[in-house]
Order: sequence, then structure tokens, then C-alpha cells
Amino acid sequence: MSVTLISPLPEYMERASRLYLESFPPEERRPWEQIASPCDGAGPQLRMIADSAGEFAGLITTWRFPAFVYVEHFAIEPSRRGTGIGGEAISLLISRERLPVVLEVERPDAQIPTTERRIRFYARYGFKILPFNYIQPPYAPGLPEVPLMLMSTAPAPDPAEISRTLHREVYGAGRFN
Repeated sequence: MSVTLISPLPEYMERASRLYLESFPPEERRPWEQIASPCDGAGPQLRMIADSAGEFAGLITTWRFPAFVYVEHFAIEPSRRGTGIGGEAISLLISRERLPVVLEVERPDAQIPTTERRIRFYARYGFKILPFNYIQPPYAPGLPEVPLMLMSTAPAPDPAEISRTLHREVYGAGRFN
């Protein structure tokens, strides 16, 4: 199996939107329009994950900063999960980047097995949990903060600086005050 990360294709935008909305709860997603059409070019970069036949298999959104690349969202079509496509896609992303790759994950919860499974998945590709008490700010008024953990490939940037950058650039902390 071989995957590619491609620019968004119009014929796959509806599937990508549906996958995004189904994969992330409201408190962990921004409005789809900000992903599909960032207004200033400084927002998230959407890439689609295509299988060896060029068919849509998932999506990944990233932000590029001077010290690291941040993966904001990563989702694989439900029918494709467990096939290796996700691992190939994250490996491809890491291999293309010269900077450490950073992402957020839910804290382990024995009542929710997917939290621990997700952490193990990223650990297989070189991500390590950063020792930092991280809170994701709300994406919009009325949504809650989300206690998460940061994971990074090596060499890991300073977790406090990662947090400040994400809060300022990705979440626009303070924009609702």
C-alpha cells in the first residue's frame, strides 16, 4: 500500500467535510470553512490522504511555525482504519518535515480505550508525550477548554513555548474577551 498527501481536490471536499465533522467533537474542531478556505493563507493547511489508486482515504491539517509543525487534525475514513493507511500517512508527513512534528492527544482514560490506543499509535511513529500540563483553549465562545497532552517527534521543542504558540496562533486565545 502506498499513500500520498495531496492538495485538496474539489471532488473530495464533501467527503473530507463529513469525515472531519464525524471524527471530532465540537470542542475539538474549528468551523470547516476555515479549513477548506483559509482567508489569509496563514491558517491551517489541508492535505488529503489518497491511497495508491488516488482515492480519498483521509485528511490532515497542519500549521507551520519556526520551531515545529503542528498537526491540528488527522482522520482516516472509518472503513480504512486498521489498514495501515494512517501509519503510512503520518510517516510520510514526518519524513517530509525538517522540523519536529507536534500534535495534541486526549489524556489516557481507561473508560475510553481509544485514548490509549491513539497514544500508542503515535508512539509507534516516534512521538513522545511532553511533560507539560496542557489545556486546549476553546475554539469558539460557549465551548469548553479541553485537557489534552502534547506529543512531539524529536527533538522536542520547549512545551511551554509550543503551548504559547498554539494558544496565540491556532486558537487565538483571548479573542473572546
